[in-house]
Amino acid sequence: MKILGIITEYNPFHKGHAWQLESTKKSCEADGVMTLMSGSITQRGDFAIINKWQRTQLALASGVDLVCELPFGYACQSAEAFAQGGVKILNATGVCDFLSFGSELGFLAPLNTLAKILALESPEFKRLLTESLGTGISFPRAREQTIQTLFGQEMSSLLSSPNNILAIEYLKALIVTKSTITPLTVKRQGAGYHSLDTKDYLSATGIRKILLEFLNTDHLDSNSRLTLKNNLPYSIEMLLKAMNNVHSHGDQSFLNALRLTILSRDVGHLKITPYVTEGLEHKIRDAVKIEKTLDALVDAIISKRIPKTRVQRILCNRILELDKTTLLSFQDPGFSPYLRVLGFNAKGQAILHQIKKQGDIPILTNLSRGERFLSPSQKEMLYYDIRSTDLHNLFYENDYHYHRDYTQSPIRI
Repeated sequence: MKILGIITEYNPFHKGHAWQLESTKKSCEADGVMTLMSGSITQRGDFAIINKWQRTQLALASGVDLVCELPFGYACQSAEAFAQGGVKILNATGVCDFLSFGSELGFLAPLNTLAKILALESPEFKRLLTESLGTGISFPRAREQTIQTLFGQEMSSLLSSPNNILAIEYLKALIVTKSTITPLTVKRQGAGYHSLDTKDYLSATGIRKILLEFLNTDHLDSNSRLTLKNNLPYSIEMLLKAMNNVHSHGDQSFLNALRLTILSRDVGHLKITPYVTEGLEHKIRDAVKIEKTLDALVDAIISKRIPKTRVQRILCNRILELDKTTLLSFQDPGFSPYLRVLGFNAKGQAILHQIKKQGDIPILTNLSRGERFLSPSQKEMLYYDIRSTDLHNLFYENDYHYHRDYTQSPIRI
């Protein structure tokens, strides 16, 4: 059985995702599709619009066979950590033949060339990168500038688009781990990553904007309803039903919890949070004291060197109390993660049986039973998945289920 793997967010699943899934499944003649999906918190540092089990149900209804969770220790981190963690898990399953990902470019050769350059990091590359960083610019900009100096504008321009960047990180991870998985890329269709344009394929950002308006007004006008209908591979009612358990004051609850977490301790706890450097802990603490909304807090911290997504990831890592040392341990080449199952259909169940035979990774379908077989470091990683789900439930959902990870069975279609 040929298996296609996808590392994703599905926040929520939309027609662009369905197009990627079907087109790559057809091109590689895959028999089944498994995904590693961000859990309760996404890569850009946002709590997901609906919980991970509801997003799993939408994915299974749209052609995915097996949905597993990408652990928080990878999911809410840099593009490099996100990609490396996902590839490490897919490698360990022993069954994944192909990895599909979107890109603005739409074909592999130039992306793979750049991935090899970045994976190698020659002495000249390191020297120029250090010089660029010394001028005070951000790491992504410094890296782009270094590639331009060494290889020209055409090559460096690949690093200016978010999906190209993530595609390159997937390819890097495959190279570094000497993976046998074959990469496949598809050209991103329709609206850009953060676009609100409603033509063709609306981005997940655009869909979330419509859903948040619905959340605040309890009403969908005819234009919004038509837009959703044209951009979802399942019924609008499925998505709106999932939104019934979401309330509109989640960001304020998150901000209040951040205030308590940050202001009740000395600034040292901020200093050891991932992505906090060069005195940023003081700026964050000062902003938390005065800003009235979560958006205002983020805006008060960002700068030319510190982008919005980095700030949001800092805040999420802080609320979960994940420190730099622990995060580095999850990224160690010797660390082995686990496969947390969120849902499957009959074909997905067959994939799981194949992983049990061929894989080298613990499979978690029942947490109460399964976590007993994890190593201490694996249990530590799982702790952050459970904590992020508890906080998603506490901040953003109407019905509070403490430790739902222990009571919720995988979704079966």
